[in-house]
Amino acid sequence: MKFLAIMGYEETRPKVRSLFQEHKVSMISSMDIRGCNCEKTGLQAEAWFNADEIVGTYSTLCFAILADEKAAAIMLELEKNPIAVDKDFPARAFLMNVEKTA
Repeated sequence: MKFLAIMGYEETRPKVRSLFQEHKVSMISSMDIRGCNCEKTGLQAEAWFNADEIVGTYSTLCFAILADEKAAAIMLELEKNPIAVDKDFPARAFLMNVEKTA
C-alpha cells in the first residue's frame, strides 16, 4: 500500500480528483493550505515550493491510500502530463509506503 499526496494550486483540485477517478482510486480527503517559507534563519526555499517569506500561496493537498500498482501508474501519468495552472509550478506528488493500518 502507498500513501499518495498531490499538492498544487487550489485550482488543480478538480484535475487531481479526475486523475484519481480515471485510475479508480478514492480520494480520501483534501485540504486547503496557505504555504510560505516563513523561516528567515538561513533556510533556503525548496526549488519545488512556489512561495516566499512575504507572500503566501494558496494551495490544496489531495491524498489517497492505494495499491502500489495504481500509485505507480498515477506517478507515471504525472511525470508524462503534469497537472498545472502555471506551467512553471506544476502540482507535486509525494509517494510514501504505508507500513501498517489499524
